[in-house]
Amino acid sequence: LGSLREPMVRIAWPGVWINAESPTAAADGLVTGDRQGWIRVGSGRSYTWHDHRLSPPSVSRPGPAGRFSIPVDIAGRPATISGTFIRVARPAAWPWPVAAAVLVGGIVVALRRRSLRTALTVTVGVVAGAAAFVEVTTFAVRDAPTGGVAWLQIGTALTVACILAVLLVRLRGRARVHAAGVVGAVAAAVSLSSLSVFWHGVVISMLPGTAARAVCGLAIVCGAGAAGLSFLPDFDEPVRVRTVRR
Repeated sequence: LGSLREPMVRIAWPGVWINAESPTAAADGLVTGDRQGWIRVGSGRSYTWHDHRLSPPSVSRPGPAGRFSIPVDIAGRPATISGTFIRVARPAAWPWPVAAAVLVGGIVVALRRRSLRTALTVTVGVVAGAAAFVEVTTFAVRDAPTGGVAWLQIGTALTVACILAVLLVRLRGRARVHAAGVVGAVAAAVSLSSLSVFWHGVVISMLPGTAARAVCGLAIVCGAGAAGLSFLPDFDEPVRVRTVRR
């Protein structure tokens, strides 16, 4: 039922219907134009829309922030869908810069050994790519606007990951190092769009909030590291010495 307790959405065989004369349906954008009566909008037994009555109040402090109540009618019996808005506290910010600094320090220490620079760049790029892939797919499973799985996003991530993985496997020498840098740059760029996980208390992901923040941070730090390392001029490639006889 609507805000005035008028019939708004009806789910019954053979589908889903919207009351075009409901003021609440019009306010929520469920109907457009000058239409009357019940309009069929689907053939299934479910329907998704943004109900303005579920907009949380603007309360900044953590804890209960108010309640909502939406009247419904189930086979002639009145009922209510009700609940409580709870604002979750922001996560602690300090552990992530510290963890990033430790990771960067480890990369810098390993970088001092020239013989490890190629392996280090490739490894860091692979770690960044894997972390970004896990991040994107776990978000796509739970964060689709319709409540389902964002298969297109998962398919795109899988395609890009396969292409970059093939390049890393087939290329050698400096070309492989530069490919690792590209993987890292892509991983970091993709993960920058998820920076909000570090200040949101609730993370909509298949992973727990801490794990989702960890893979995001890993993708950004390692991705930026691989991209930067790939520009170093002195990798552990054999030096060719040309001997001139006189």
